[in-house]
Amino acid sequence: MQKYGLKDWSICGVGLLDSDIIMRDALSSQDYLYTLMERGIEKTTTQVIGSITSYMYAPENPAAVIEKMASEDTRIVSLTVTESGYYYSEATSSLQTDDPAVINDLKSSDTPRTIYGYLYEALLIRYKQGRGPFTVMSCDNMPENGKTLKSMLIAFAKLKNSEFADWIDKKVAAPNAMVDRVTPKTTDEDRSYLATVLGVEDKCPVVCEPFIQWVLEDNFSEGRPNWEDAGVEIVSDVGLYELMKLRLLNGAHSEMGYLGYLAGYEYIHEVVTDPLINKYIRTMNHEEVIPLLPKIDGVDFEEYSLSVLKRFANPAIKDQVSRICLMGSGKMPKYVLPSISEQLSRPNGKYDLLTLGVAGWFRYLTGIDMKGNEFTIEDVMAPKLIQAAREGGRDPHPLLNIKVLFGSDLRENAEFVKKLTLALELVSDSGPLEAIRKYIIDYEN
Repeated sequence: MQKYGLKDWSICGVGLLDSDIIMRDALSSQDYLYTLMERGIEKTTTQVIGSITSYMYAPENPAAVIEKMASEDTRIVSLTVTESGYYYSEATSSLQTDDPAVINDLKSSDTPRTIYGYLYEALLIRYKQGRGPFTVMSCDNMPENGKTLKSMLIAFAKLKNSEFADWIDKKVAAPNAMVDRVTPKTTDEDRSYLATVLGVEDKCPVVCEPFIQWVLEDNFSEGRPNWEDAGVEIVSDVGLYELMKLRLLNGAHSEMGYLGYLAGYEYIHEVVTDPLINKYIRTMNHEEVIPLLPKIDGVDFEEYSLSVLKRFANPAIKDQVSRICLMGSGKMPKYVLPSISEQLSRPNGKYDLLTLGVAGWFRYLTGIDMKGNEFTIEDVMAPKLIQAAREGGRDPHPLLNIKVLFGSDLRENAEFVKKLTLALELVSDSGPLEAIRKYIIDYEN
């Protein structure tokens, strides 16, 4: 915006959760400005970002948010709501219509709680007024995120108004995108750094790594900024890049997150610089994930995998392991389980190391660390997951029987269940590092 003198685009932020009131108060108190801190290994660079010009707290006034979205001034509604915010079952490829929040939005037009409730009501206003729709643009880590978002919105709309659902299907643009940048949770230490070193008081600075990649499908119904001028890769098909990132970066992130948390690590750079875990991730990607990926011209998957580990090893980021473990019910079925399913369909498919990561997740879901201390699990399905994990203990069946997470190809595969059971027993009895050590030795032999 500064470089090219663009004055006809800006961002109105919207917080849907009760906890987002903190962000509203922080941004409104500083004219919606915030500081971006890019933390490299050798230096930290800072920049004040001014593209947000307003912020709305949805629980306080849902009607105002819907009206803002329906306004002619709104061209794009982008979403970064985490994978769980889509209420999408990877196992059944369907909308989780039995979720209380979705049930609420199907019944109530005045107090929506999900993205679908808000999108439906805002688009309905445009539909009734004979106007075109805004573009819905997902920025979350999901396979075919735009396509998934639109298909779930249509499924939601069909349960309320089939004619309107057809209009959404024909008119609404939903580009797929792949966004890649490690952005840890901001800490008080980050705020203190700004205050003491730079003399800037910022209640909501954003910390990130220097690396950034945004690959975006050029599919917009109401125009878009010239993002390519700022380095965005505008392409006709995001799919291959997206699959590479989800499997090699996000999958590795999640698996090392759960095993690293159980091993007692606090930060991801500590996890990835543990030689045992580092070797585990490198071997898993090389042997079990990369062979499944379709080729991309000019991309070396081995180099990409190693570059990911180098980025994770950046100690300046201080990315919390607990952050990586958030919302596993939305992540593992998209990042890790598909690789296992594909390996199961191949003759002599390899999936032992992938399965060990799933075992780490299952053990984590008990909410009890290896020293017997309880910890909080942040997940929309937390009560159900914790109950199943504790009921099962060293037996994975109670968790595997949650059908919105696990398809029959996994749940009913005797060999996979056997391997998962052995892995879960080993992690539970010997701890994550000893389990990794044994699996690496077995792999080498």
